[in-house]
Amino acid sequence: MTTSSEQKQAPANDDNKDDTSSSLLKLNIVLQEDLTIRGGAQLWLMNCGARLQAIGHQVTFVLPTTSLLLEDLPAIAGASVKTYDADAIAKDPDSFVAWFTDILRPAQVCVTLVRQQRGQFQNVGFVARCISEAKLRTHLIAKTGTPDASYRKSFYGALLGKQASVITIAQYTKDFIVKNIGVPAELITNVYNGTDTSKFQRTADMAVEAQKRYPCVQGAYVVGCIGSFEARKAHPVLLRAAKKLITDGRLPNIYCLFVGEGPDKQMLLGMIEELGLQKNAALYDFTKQPFYVFERCNLVALPSTGKEGLPNVLLEALAMEKPCVATRAYGMPEVVLDGQTGYCFPSGDVDALADAIMKIAGLSDAKQKEMAKRGKEMIFAEHDKAKQFEKILEIIKEKAAAVKRSVV
Repeated sequence: MTTSSEQKQAPANDDNKDDTSSSLLKLNIVLQEDLTIRGGAQLWLMNCGARLQAIGHQVTFVLPTTSLLLEDLPAIAGASVKTYDADAIAKDPDSFVAWFTDILRPAQVCVTLVRQQRGQFQNVGFVARCISEAKLRTHLIAKTGTPDASYRKSFYGALLGKQASVITIAQYTKDFIVKNIGVPAELITNVYNGTDTSKFQRTADMAVEAQKRYPCVQGAYVVGCIGSFEARKAHPVLLRAAKKLITDGRLPNIYCLFVGEGPDKQMLLGMIEELGLQKNAALYDFTKQPFYVFERCNLVALPSTGKEGLPNVLLEALAMEKPCVATRAYGMPEVVLDGQTGYCFPSGDVDALADAIMKIAGLSDAKQKEMAKRGKEMIFAEHDKAKQFEKILEIIKEKAAAVKRSVV
């Protein structure tokens, strides 16, 4: 077990005993994630913690020692960071119970991101166990975007009953876990992820910088694909669709711009060479400034065949006035509206993806601009980060207030 050096910590309230007069002035909130990657969900957690800390609450991140978020967290002034050995806890979670419980004890709320079981450890069920066995009043919020039929009710904090609740990021996810896993609908609130609409706005200077960062052949039709280089993102489907569009002559100037990090990078580089796409595709490293990527694109593709919720990349692309093509699965059709903001296609269908790209590429410039405008208007109206964060903050405040009222 490893603990980073701590910054200023909120006064402990053993078993959540605190003065109700200050109950909503400063909350103690634990944010926990078990994955080590730096994808959209992890960035959401980090940004949530930064916002909570900035408005006066005390945040503690609990992460594996190998989490890629660790290099960014020192920028969040005042936040505490605790780390654990991911392999060790998977083998022997019992030895971590006391450590986790001590972290949870002063917290009114713990927000966890629901993850698959690793060995003997499943993060939400484990946190629920710690709260239950120590008889803490901490409210557990399980946040999830990716439904999975193999998950159990315990993955959503079922051990705690109404002392646990669930936040989903897509209506599809909520409906799925109610129907297939049996989580009571009244314990679930759907709050769409939001994007920073103030950041994802186009400028002339941004366009110039985007061309410098992501150069390609003049006149190329750029299809962006941003996300972790891993199997579930199905990048090969896009490469094969691009090859088809070049071979049949429908879009010989297509250029696939992949941006991310992950284990499939070398495989994708090899596939680009194998398909002869060296002049029509390129891989770039993960960036904390994705708006330059979007600015460089004509449209954005998300061909995922694996588990997704409602990917942030779609919200950001639409905010940047970029039509999208995405798999017709999970929460993606909730924002990629056929003929309105882009087109969806069946999972893994290379021909259908190629056709979806052409439905947009074949539009006149004026029609493409109309589609882009509709996407931006939808995101600004329904998926603004500040508005969506306030909804989650209200849920956290409500649960924290209930915790404190229970000790009066």
